[in-house]
Amino acid sequence: MLLSINKLSELTGRDRRTIKKQLQDLRFVDGEKGAHLYESSEAFPLIYRVDNLESARAKQALSQASLNAIREENLRKEHVPLQLVLDEMDSLFQAMGAILKNVKELSPSRINEIFDKFRAVPAKLKW
Repeated sequence: MLLSINKLSELTGRDRRTIKKQLQDLRFVDGEKGAHLYESSEAFPLIYRVDNLESARAKQALSQASLNAIREENLRKEHVPLQLVLDEMDSLFQAMGAILKNVKELSPSRINEIFDKFRAVPAKLKW
């Protein structure tokens, strides 16, 4: 299979410049937008510095598994379960409600109007 340096970098998790140096003596085919396309069965052994394709595939599988684990960990750090967010918002609104009800200048209808605006916030968010 013909692969570009960008794709090889993505698959192996190695820097494009490093791959380019490792493949400098390997023949390539011109691709779209001047991309150099390399035969994967020839490129992987050079990238992983092994003698045969099977060893290269094994190392590539380990590399891909490591990259997937890192991506999964990053996703977990970025995403918060929706129910936790909703529970925290509910707690916050209850605390604010207690404060607002003690303010003598606000009428119950004004307080309800304020809370209607707060309740509309989750509907505007992209979950």
